[in-house]
Parts: sequence; C-alpha cells; structure tokens
Amino acid sequence: MVSLNLTESMDKNATISNIFLVPVPWDWRLIVQLILAIVGITGNSIVIHVYLHTRKLTMSATNRFIAALAVADIITSICIIPIPTLSYVPDNFGGHFYCKVVTSSLVLWTSIVASVFSLTVLAIERFVAIAQPMRYKRLFSVKVTRFIIVIIWMLAFAFNTFVLYVNHLDNVRGACYVDFGGTRFQMFIGVSAFILEYLAPVTFMLVANIRSIQILNMRARVFTTKTNQQSGNLALLKARQRVIYMLLAVIISFIICWSPDQFAFLAFNLGLVPFEYLYGNLYRAFVVLAFANSCLNPVLYALTNKNFRRAIKEHLFHYSVRAGEPVNGLFHTPLETGELSGSKTSTDGTNLSTINSVSASPSVSKKR
Repeated sequence: MVSLNLTESMDKNATISNIFLVPVPWDWRLIVQLILAIVGITGNSIVIHVYLHTRKLTMSATNRFIAALAVADIITSICIIPIPTLSYVPDNFGGHFYCKVVTSSLVLWTSIVASVFSLTVLAIERFVAIAQPMRYKRLFSVKVTRFIIVIIWMLAFAFNTFVLYVNHLDNVRGACYVDFGGTRFQMFIGVSAFILEYLAPVTFMLVANIRSIQILNMRARVFTTKTNQQSGNLALLKARQRVIYMLLAVIISFIICWSPDQFAFLAFNLGLVPFEYLYGNLYRAFVVLAFANSCLNPVLYALTNKNFRRAIKEHLFHYSVRAGEPVNGLFHTPLETGELSGSKTSTDGTNLSTINSVSASPSVSKKR
C-alpha cells in the first residue's frame, strides 16, 4: 500500500494514516481487461500511425472518421487499465472530483459513446458516397468532417453528464456511492441511454450498410452487362464493396460485443434484475466482452483490407511495396478523395463521367 500526500483541505475526520491506495485485486476479469487494454492501445496506435504518415489518407473523409474512431478506442483502452482505488475519499474538491469523474468512469463512457457515434457516421458517410456521389464532396468536405467529429465528442460528453449528478461522496464513510434519486429517473436514464447510445446507432449502421451493399450490387450487375471498356468502373465498384464489407464486419463485431452488456444494463435500470447482479460473474463477463470491441477494429482492418496490411509493412517494417501499388488508398477509392489531379480518369483507369452517368441511369434508379 502506498501512502498519498493529501494534506490540503482534508476532512476533519480523515488523517494521513487512513488514506492510501488499495492495490488492484487481480482476478480473471481484470487480467483479461489489462490484456485488452494493451492490445487496444497497440492496434489503434498503428492505425493512427499509418494515417498520419500517409499523406493521401488525410484527404479522405472515410479515413478521418476511422482515425477518429481509433482515437476514441485508444482512450477507451487506456481507461480500462485497472488502477488502485482510494481507501478513504476526503471531503474536499479532490474527493468530489474523484467520485464524480474518476470512479464514475466519465472519460471512459464518453470515449465509448464517441466510438459508437463515429462508427455510425462512418456508415452514413459510406452510404452517401455510394448513393449520392455528386453531392458527397460538398457534404463531407474537410471542414464539415472536422466539425462532425467535434460534434460527436460534444454529444458523447453531454449524454454522459448525468453521472455528475448520480455519483456522490459520503463524507462520513469517505466513500463514493451512486444515487439516481428515484426509480423513475433511473429508468429514464437507462431507456434513454439504450436507445440513443445503442439501438438508434445500430439501426442506422445496419440500414446504411445494407442499402450501400444493395446499390453496389445493382451497379456491379449493370457494369457486367457492358463491354470490357467498363472494366475499370467495375474494379472501382468492387473496391468499394470491399470497404463496405469491411465496415459491415466492424459493425457486426460491435453488435456481438456490446449487445449482452446493453441489454443487461437496461434490465438492471428497469428493475428486472437485482443490484447484486452488477457484481456477478455473468455481468462482468459481458463488460469484458464489450471492452474487447476496442481492440478488434484494427484486427478486422488487417484481415479484410490488403491496403492496410501493405501500409503496416511500409510504415512500420519499412518494406517496399511493389511498383504500381502505392499505399494511398487505405479505406477509400479515388472517386471520393480527388486523386485525379484535374483528370477525368482515375489512377486505375476509371472514367468518372461514366460512373456518374451509370449511378444516375434509369435502370439503376428504378431498381432502388
């Protein structure tokens, strides 16, 4: 046990001898949590490193949102590292801050919600790029993208400010406790959090990705009926399909990891399970599964995206990519990033006027 030097503004009943750090009680849950934190920090740091060291990646709104998602997941990974707790919380500003911010995990849940919203916006951005290619650059310019990222974090923080009101300090026992002030408010918070932070985002993600896949499949069928002159367009569509399927894999992993925790916590707030349930092994396993999502995304990128694997080799291991395979399209296609340098034809021979005409052709629009 390590003593703390807290001599200023201490509670009258507290002495320096009874304030110390309680060591982390290492059990299976905390050990797995630490492993997930290390993997999450490492994997998401690689994503950000590749993003920052590949100039053309910063030109894509998709890549900016993925980088923002990686930042949120890094913060989440850092926050889930088990830390010692205070044996006695003094009745001063530091003590109240400790209860309302540290023990409430305000930063952790803010980053988690920011991660969920980033993934939601990413799915919507991909849908707009596919369904409305002519309006895409205006709707997701650099300034707009940065503004959206700022709004995401502001909303994530706002949605979690309730913890400042329900977490309190018991100045007699020198301990933090949670009090919702009534079952109705607890039910309101539980239902609102479930809808705004889980159900609505998941619905938007799934609908956007399913519609994107449907549109891409329809356009792919149109191109396959054309002559070989459309092979470049077909290659571009297939590249976009790979990005969508990668994103769908990320969304499915999110649903698998977070659904048990979200439904269990909703049941708790509705009074369907007792308070002791939150300290049982089953719910703890749900929480660990939820935290695992923060380290899964980089693994999915590596498994589903060969450009990401090439970028890792080039920037981390200094391997040279083969000629004609520049790492400039990690999660995007030339149509969205303006890599045409004033030309009407992309680096893979895709004619943009043909892409746009086909996307607006009656045969395709009727099938929508």
